[in-house]
Amino acid sequence: HTLSWKQVLNFGRFFSEVKFEEVLVLHLITICRATAMNLFLECKRNVVSYFEFVLLITSVGLCSSTTNYCDRSLCGRGQHIGCNATKGFAPACGKNAEYIPMDAKMKEIILNKHNTLRAKMAQGFSGFPPAQRMPTLVWDYELATVASFNARRCKFQHDNCRNTKEFKYSGQNLAMARFRGKAVNPDERAAFFLQKWFDEHRHCPKSIIAKFPFSYKGPQIGHFTLMMNDRVWKVGCSMVRYKSGKWTNLFFVCNYSMNNILGRPVYTGGKTASKCQTGQNAKF
Repeated sequence: HTLSWKQVLNFGRFFSEVKFEEVLVLHLITICRATAMNLFLECKRNVVSYFEFVLLITSVGLCSSTTNYCDRSLCGRGQHIGCNATKGFAPACGKNAEYIPMDAKMKEIILNKHNTLRAKMAQGFSGFPPAQRMPTLVWDYELATVASFNARRCKFQHDNCRNTKEFKYSGQNLAMARFRGKAVNPDERAAFFLQKWFDEHRHCPKSIIAKFPFSYKGPQIGHFTLMMNDRVWKVGCSMVRYKSGKWTNLFFVCNYSMNNILGRPVYTGGKTASKCQTGQNAKF
């Protein structure tokens, strides 16, 4: 059947949201062709010209532009990881490197794990103060795309800059697993990585929650504190599988909408959810 103009607009927004997932794009283009014919027939019945119809489709984002990651305003000093990035893998990845799809199941695992752990911390966990607010994380496609720029290098190293126009201080967590023999389930490994990041709380001084230190010498705590940061509300991740000799590697990259800021709280302690603007999430 034909669609209403409101549905057209919603369809355009949906297409814009998934534009970074190349597999979905091809499928959506096929859908667009069929939908466009129905919409054109509806336009004719309503004495709307085909030219106006094409303009409408264009205006809702089916032909949207991409971010110029070479724009110096994104990073200041240093080069953005996405500047002049190509779709291929770096030589370090070898010949058989592949992306692990960030499909609905994987995204649900990543979001649920993050949000379950954040909710636990917000209640007051293991001697840490409760959080006045701890936003529920949602997926961000651009953060995931930028994370893939680092993942496809197959080099266990933070990039210098991963900011977007929306998120000027984007943080990043990395994890790597190497194995031989029996294949490892990427979904299970992603959940394992997230748990290991959270487990850094065992070594994290409680005082760091109130003020992230300018200088710190001790066990790793940066992954944990970034996961618990109350200024973070979006996340996007990427995972690559590649070979090095007899080893198979899984390289996992998550980019966040904010980073830990020196001298600032990781989160503000106080009565749980007392500063939440929309109440507590019933799921978590």
